[in-house]
Amino acid sequence: MRNKLGAMSAIGVGLLMAAAGSLWAHHSDAVYDMTQMAILKGVVTEHQFINPHQIIKLKVKETNGRVTPWILVGAAVSANRAAGWTRDTLKTGEEVTVYGFPYRDGKANMTWMRIVKADGKLLPISGAKNDKLARYLGTYGKEQLSPEDYEVFKRSILYVGTSDPNQER
Repeated sequence: MRNKLGAMSAIGVGLLMAAAGSLWAHHSDAVYDMTQMAILKGVVTEHQFINPHQIIKLKVKETNGRVTPWILVGAAVSANRAAGWTRDTLKTGEEVTVYGFPYRDGKANMTWMRIVKADGKLLPISGAKNDKLARYLGTYGKEQLSPEDYEVFKRSILYVGTSDPNQER
């Protein structure tokens, strides 16, 4: 009986340690190049408004004519809802321009920082994305972005909490 209890305890501790490690790794931004802002224009093929993170699949036509599928990672559903998102904010077939931090290894994957619909509507960002964007703008933004994009990004930081980045301030 004593050996059985000890074995069960050891298994329980091992499972907790494994779960803690994967949770820590899951929330790391180390895979993204937070020093370079990538810009994609494409068509939404899928919008998964799910936890642990929103997933947007995008079809991007390269300059050589080849179409590349991209995966865009967003915030948790609760953070997106707080920013004003719903399941219907993006629809399959919509054309968008996406700004974000790409994978360091060149895979067609990024964490998005700004999404603009074809009609010019800027979609809201969560507080966590706002913090990452503010760090990028303060360090690299003026060097890497056009003056127009820099101003739009600054404006998107200022609207957090209003649920509408398109309103005039």
